[in-house]
Amino acid sequence: MKASKVLSVALVVTGLLGSMAPEAFAKGKPTKGGGGGSQPTAPLTCASGSVTSNPLAGGSSLSYTQCLNPVSGNDVSSSIAADLTAFLDNTLGDWAFDGKYEGGKNSAGPNDLGFSWVQDGKGAGTWSLAKTIATPFVISLKAGNAYTAYYFDGNTPINSGTWATFDQKDLSHASFFVGKGSLTPEDPKTTVPEPASTAALVLVGLSAVGLVRKKQA
Repeated sequence: MKASKVLSVALVVTGLLGSMAPEAFAKGKPTKGGGGGSQPTAPLTCASGSVTSNPLAGGSSLSYTQCLNPVSGNDVSSSIAADLTAFLDNTLGDWAFDGKYEGGKNSAGPNDLGFSWVQDGKGAGTWSLAKTIATPFVISLKAGNAYTAYYFDGNTPINSGTWATFDQKDLSHASFFVGKGSLTPEDPKTTVPEPASTAALVLVGLSAVGLVRKKQA
């Protein structure tokens, strides 16, 4: 093959690789770039929105550790979407679906943490739990035709926080997922059920996908 043809093939392959979708999971929140001049419009990612949690001891709000970039479709309907399931498996390991709040109603999970949210601005608001938790958790947000998800390491006791959708659209619903472990410092007996005891988890109005096999090291 002539050198010119080899070069042409290489350029085509390079172009295809450059057009592939970015990494689905993003860590932390990106810093804002400086400098003047016109900047290209960046694609919307999970970092275009946010979820925070409020430490019970006071102080600054805590941001998420990792998030799932926007995925088309519904996160939780009659089952939990494959992309969200993979994200939960990657972040929480063993996990339980513990509530979906939509239209002022909560489809409660096995621990009935009382998850709910309110919208107090365009695509932004607050969320809360009826109980305090100090364990890893994920909140997914469904707005428009897509959803995102945000993971917290759960090292600090919390029961509330804020949220903002990645596209500034009104929130359709939000869902709460919790990692295995103690849920309330006041009641150490309240824990997320083991996989064997929740294999057939049934929620009101939902056929939930309960726990996912822990990711092997």
